[in-house]
Amino acid sequence: MTRNSISRYILRSAGEVKRFRLMMRVIPIVIAVLVALSSVVYVSSVMYNRYGSYTVTVNKFDNLNYSIALTEYMIEDPETGKLIPGKSVARLNSKASEQIRDMDGATLPDDIDQQNGEHNGENYIAYTYYLVNNGEKTLTYEYNLYIVNTTNGVEKGVRVRLYENGVATTYARTKTDGSGPEEGTEPFLVGDSTIVKKQVGNFGPGDYTKFTIVIWIEGNDDDTTDDIIGGQFKVDMKINIIGDEQGAPIDFEQQS
Repeated sequence: MTRNSISRYILRSAGEVKRFRLMMRVIPIVIAVLVALSSVVYVSSVMYNRYGSYTVTVNKFDNLNYSIALTEYMIEDPETGKLIPGKSVARLNSKASEQIRDMDGATLPDDIDQQNGEHNGENYIAYTYYLVNNGEKTLTYEYNLYIVNTTNGVEKGVRVRLYENGVATTYARTKTDGSGPEEGTEPFLVGDSTIVKKQVGNFGPGDYTKFTIVIWIEGNDDDTTDDIIGGQFKVDMKINIIGDEQGAPIDFEQQS
């Protein structure tokens, strides 16, 4: 081998070693990025559709005696010191478009029901609102919390927590193996579509109920797997006046 050949060989070998060392530094970074990306989409699901993340509606009658309304906040009446509703409407909509990952429900904020309106976290949906009796008579109402849409079986890993005047109940689909409800939860009520339906009586004029809805994908659920990637899940609530203070049906034509 000539001196020039030896020099070219040494230069080529040095370049290959340099490239090899560079690759050995880059490859771990690439692998780390790919692992991070794969974890992001592991159970990433969309908690909304074109109507928003969460919608609540009430039946609104043109009636002074029996009437209910919704608001995102209560304010103090300067004359009486009592809380009165802010802007009252018949429909509220949480407009967030959240793509969320699974999480441990135990890490949710302790004061999650202490904010008004929409207050979503990085991997959960949270919305607080009030139902108000703005009529002149005591009534009975019923709320129905139900699943509007679900795909890819994402409902298997979802948790829905409803705070009612500060008292929280967490709902989940029963275990896939049929062994009962998930730990610390109440099972969805009917056919995995109705989450809970409840009647509330003796709801007097000026009374209000504070609701907070929290939705997340529970990472500790065995059903939270790759199969639910990209799934959609939407929950809504409907609230109806169903009777007077004892729950007896109301003839609204006679009341008008």
